Amino acid sequence: MTSVAISIVSTDEFPKVEACLRSIAAQEFDGELFVTVVCNGQPDDTSRIHLIYPSATTIVNGVRLGFAENHNAALASRTAEFGLLLNPDVELASTCVSELVGAMRIHKQAGVVGPLLRYPDGVAQPSARRFPRIAGTLVRRTPLRRVIDARLGGPRHYLPPPTVDRAVDWLLGACLLVRSTAWADIGGFDPGYRPLYVEDIDLAWRMWRAGWEVWQTASAEAIHEHQAATDKRFFDRRTLWHAHGMLRFVRKHPRFLLGKSPRRTAT
Repeated sequence: MTSVAISIVSTDEFPKVEACLRSIAAQEFDGELFVTVVCNGQPDDTSRIHLIYPSATTIVNGVRLGFAENHNAALASRTAEFGLLLNPDVELASTCVSELVGAMRIHKQAGVVGPLLRYPDGVAQPSARRFPRIAGTLVRRTPLRRVIDARLGGPRHYLPPPTVDRAVDWLLGACLLVRSTAWADIGGFDPGYRPLYVEDIDLAWRMWRAGWEVWQTASAEAIHEHQAATDKRFFDRRTLWHAHGMLRFVRKHPRFLLGKSPRRTAT
């Protein structure tokens, strides 16, 4: 029987976790779902989590840990064929898990598969993206985007909504199904990206470099609130977190500076 270990990381976000868990409970999926909720250094009420999803496992951190560390720990706590990484502000369509697993079955080298994400109003979210370039990153993360983002920063970076399954450079880390063998092969998320940001780009880069592929399927859908906090202010702590993540990425993958991609042609 197909098994999926689901990881949700919550930093005092119970109302969102509640909606996420209810969407998991409503899945039309002929397999086993093992849910782990990481309560990240905040007093989430674990009894309420178990009331909504009785079989859920909870991990309670005494101190706040990074996004990557928490997901790594949650997936390590369960043995399953696939892992599903979820943000607490994601609600899955009833067939989402089934469709994601189906895409994994079709694309044998897929290490990661993601759905079509939508905003709460139903508009498609640009969650599939090309690997960043230096110029585009500077535009998107500074006031320059007010002047030239439409010509440089946006159209190349963000892909349009999918109409069929497609291989992509990377996917937003809000909802990702990973093949456990591929996840183990590359060692999961790099915990050095802390507290968060860029670990999803790094994951995809290492997947492609190791011979795995990253796919997005149009048949699976999920709602993602997506606050896009780094886009709302030019300089705050999240801007610094993102800058720290990009610097780590550049140090790890110097080919990035040469415009080189690890991606090969997917079939």
